[in-house]
Parts: sequence; C-alpha cells; structure tokens
Amino acid sequence: MKGSRKTQLIESIMEVVRIVAGMAIAYGVALLILFLISDDPAFIIKQFILGPFSSPRRIGSMINLAVPFIICGISMCFMYAVNKFNLIGESIFMLAGCIISFVGIKIIGNALPMIVTVPLLLIVGALVGVVLAFIPAIMDRKLNANVVVVSLMLNSVVAQFAIWILRYHMRDTTIGMTASELIPESMQLPTIFGKLKIGSGIIIALILVIIVSIVFFKTSFGWKMRIVGANPHFAKAVGFSTLGVSFAAQLLGGAIAGIGGATEIMNSYPRYNWMATTGHGFDGLLVAVLAKKNPILVPIGALFLAYIRIGANVVNTSGDIPYEFITVIQGIIILLVAAESFLSGTKNRLIFREVQKEEEEKKKALEATKEEAK
Repeated sequence: MKGSRKTQLIESIMEVVRIVAGMAIAYGVALLILFLISDDPAFIIKQFILGPFSSPRRIGSMINLAVPFIICGISMCFMYAVNKFNLIGESIFMLAGCIISFVGIKIIGNALPMIVTVPLLLIVGALVGVVLAFIPAIMDRKLNANVVVVSLMLNSVVAQFAIWILRYHMRDTTIGMTASELIPESMQLPTIFGKLKIGSGIIIALILVIIVSIVFFKTSFGWKMRIVGANPHFAKAVGFSTLGVSFAAQLLGGAIAGIGGATEIMNSYPRYNWMATTGHGFDGLLVAVLAKKNPILVPIGALFLAYIRIGANVVNTSGDIPYEFITVIQGIIILLVAAESFLSGTKNRLIFREVQKEEEEKKKALEATKEEAK
C-alpha cells in the first residue's frame, strides 16, 4: 500500500509538472514568435510579459476575464470526466445570459433586492443550461447520435434564437446599437478591491470551484463519474449505470455553463448585446484540458489563459502584432498538455526506480528476518 501511494504521488506530481512544462514551452514559443515578427522585439516582448500587470485596470481586466474561463472550465470538467465532449456549453453561455437579461429587465426590474435577484437569476441560468445540455445528451443516449456533432450544430441554432430574442423582444430602440435596455441595478454585481475594479463574480466562480471539487473527490457520484470516464467496461462490470452517470454529468456541466453566462452578464455588462457566441464555451474546454479535468487546477489554467489573452491585447494595441497570434499559442498548449506521451518517459522512469527501491527494501527486510530466525 505504501508503494502504491508513492506511485500515485509520483503520477500526480508529474501531471502537474507536465501541465506547467506545456504552458512554459507554449509561452516560450510565444516570445519567440514575437521576437521574429516584430519590428521592435524588445519593447513588444516586455509589453507581452509585463503589460497585463502594468496598471490596476489591466490586472482587474485579467481577473474579470478569468471568471468565465473558470466557470466554463469546471463545466467542461464534468463532460471531460465521463469522456462525453458535449460542447453545448458555448450556446448555453450565450442563451443563459440572454434569458436572465430578459427576466431581469422585463419581469423582475428593481422590484427585488440584489440578495434575492442574483441567486434567482443564477438558478434561471442553471435551468437554461440543464435544458440545453439535455438535448445532445438524450440524443446520444436514445439515438446513438454523436454528441460532439449534435452539440456543435445546436450551438448555431441556439445562437440565432438568442439573437432573435434580443432584436425583437429586448432591443432598446433609443440607442444606435443592437443592445437591450439597461440592466437593472439589482442584478449588477458590485466591484471589489477598489481601483482593480474586479467584479464580485469572481466570488461566485471560486465558490463553484470549491463545490465542484467536493463533488469530484468527496462524493460517491464523483468517484463513479471518474471510474466511468477512465474505464467504462470496468464500471459496467461492477454494476454502475454508465449511461446514467454520464447523462447526469452532462446535465450538471450544462447547469454550470448556464451559471457562467448569467454571472458574466451580471458581472461585466450594463446591457445585453451579444450578437454572436462569446467563445467562452470553447475556452472552457481549453481550460479543462489544461487542468486535466481536475476542478482544483481550473483557476490556474483560467488565469494563465486570461494572462496571455490580455498580453496579446496589449501588444496588439501598443505594437504591430496581430491579436490572432494567440490562436497559435493556444494550439501549442493543447498539443503539449493533451499529448499523453509528453514527459511520460520521465514519469515511467521515476515510477520504475521507486518500484525497484521498494523491491530492494523488501529483499533486505526478508534477509534480515532470515538472519534473525537463524
């Protein structure tokens, strides 16, 4: 048992090392690209590295940007854990933001205090997420439809539905842009930490991380979910309802994505004005990959992604670097972190040495016992 615990510890440590190494290599490649394509590489590299920390506003922007990354990341952890890549989180995020804006503007207004309005709208967002996640999940279960294809196609349909609601049922015709009326003050989350102007949505995100981490690692459902994802045949053999567990995981992931959309609107927008999907659903997948479906590590991956996004925006506005170069960096991160063989040789050698050491200790103990018996 002692050896098994040491082996598990080595695997856990190497997993973190692998993620950090992947991020570091991708970051290094980003610096190299900036050096090669910029007319003033020293200035641009300095801006990319230090720009996100150069002012309280940028630090606050980085943390605020990390909020939807965190929530969508833990949403995708549920899908990732059961190996059902239901990508409906992209449109859930958009429609949840749309629906809670409609409910807040047209129904609730300022009739209720913030302490009631915010939780109520988070519940509405979660329900939107459950309903939408149910569609690809039930089609996968009953019709054996590919959950990735169904969810991707559904994203386009739902996005157009949200745009229709905005244009014909929420649009403020007194302004020159397509946007809703002003969101009531009772559903606008207050900012914290003074000059940083960090939205208190970060508190909601961190609470969700704690709750989901408990579900993953301290409940029987979390254990079943991880077993089903790791080895569905074994899960069936020991009597788990693999379909039921994966179905429930997708619905929970959808609920959290809905909370993410609701939180983002209440945290960062005076009006609802999304005319296209935000991309945060797919950002959540990237964060879940970075965290290796571990909700505890999601905030780290989210902050790293937010940091390089803000850095890319800084060099785009202050230099000659196109913002799109960040797509290359994200691709490298996914390739390195998702590649199972990356640093696997080092991990295997460490485990082998530990096993050898354990065997030698057993031999010595056995020889000592024989000597004592004589």
